[in-house]
Amino acid sequence: MEGIGEKLRATREAKKLTIRDVARDTNMSAIYIEALENEEFEKFPGETYVTGFLRSYAEYLKMDADEIIQSYKGYKIGESTTPIEELTRPTGPSFLSQISLYVEQYKSMLLGAGVVLVILIVGWLAATLFTSDIDVEGDDSIANIQNEYKLAKDSEMKIEKIHSMQLTNQSGFILLYNNEAAQFMVDSKEVMFIISDIRDSGVTLQLLPEGMSYNLEMEKPVTINAQDVPRDVVVTLKGLTDNRAKLRVMLGGATDEEAAKTADQKSGIVEPESEMEVAQGTQVVAHTENNLKIVFDAEFNQKTYLELYLDGNEKVKGIIPAGTHERWEASEYIQLKIGNAGGLKAKINGKPYTFGLPGQIANKVITWRKDPSNPNKYHIQVKDW
Repeated sequence: MEGIGEKLRATREAKKLTIRDVARDTNMSAIYIEALENEEFEKFPGETYVTGFLRSYAEYLKMDADEIIQSYKGYKIGESTTPIEELTRPTGPSFLSQISLYVEQYKSMLLGAGVVLVILIVGWLAATLFTSDIDVEGDDSIANIQNEYKLAKDSEMKIEKIHSMQLTNQSGFILLYNNEAAQFMVDSKEVMFIISDIRDSGVTLQLLPEGMSYNLEMEKPVTINAQDVPRDVVVTLKGLTDNRAKLRVMLGGATDEEAAKTADQKSGIVEPESEMEVAQGTQVVAHTENNLKIVFDAEFNQKTYLELYLDGNEKVKGIIPAGTHERWEASEYIQLKIGNAGGLKAKINGKPYTFGLPGQIANKVITWRKDPSNPNKYHIQVKDW
């Protein structure tokens, strides 16, 4: 089967266009055009960038952009560490196998009808497997991505690897080679930076996607200004070799704007986002931000594959048998990958939430969001990841 990159390259060549032509017309970097055609998706900072660039490139070539995006989602499912046989295995006897046995037994009478029925079943299963709730419109457009990620245009920088970093007690250490990036969460906001240059006297750190650069010298803390992050992020160079840097990341206090709000948070009320996410009525008194809790109750009615992370720490990864009841708590966020979304009944802070239908795959993050109009209130937010 022809791959995504092969389709893009073949269409471009059929139109007698060079990569330079495409880069000039679309303002996309040639590095990322080549990465799409070579299916080197790991060179992009995240899924948002991949889907946005794919859509822009396909539309430029007058191809079916939705078909390209769906092909990419199918590719990602195939490359996932989640066992596909577990995600697609029926919870009871295989309906398809029963139909096949019936057709074999009565094929003289049901050959024609049986073939049609099998085709319909296979098509339904394929549609269920490759259907995703990920929104590839809006913020995934190439215009928005280029505005956010200034390095994507006419940049020679290559992100060779992205390391996920866990902060314990508001701090953590990481070792990075040149052109390697670190990624971590601060109060449900993602922060990412890359080491763009290593010298004898220090290193250059570049914040993504803002593109701001900072020069770090040994044992001299530097505060980086990450966009929309309500706390100070302080980075210190702790060790240096010819090609690798050891960095310490520490979280400081709230910014001036956030500090002004915390004075009123002793009487803070936590409420849900909306009826579509969590039923209204949940109220939790939060004396400080540190007292906020996300409580996730799950009752498994069917065998279900589950990956679960509490505040970035892996808690569960594997098959959960039917009849299991579990309860987990987190302070900042819970990440979930569910192989059979209809196989469990879930409650978030005591209120029901439905992740999908039986057989569907769900990838969700449950987190807090401050009410912009009332600093005493927080909202539970459930979104794709």
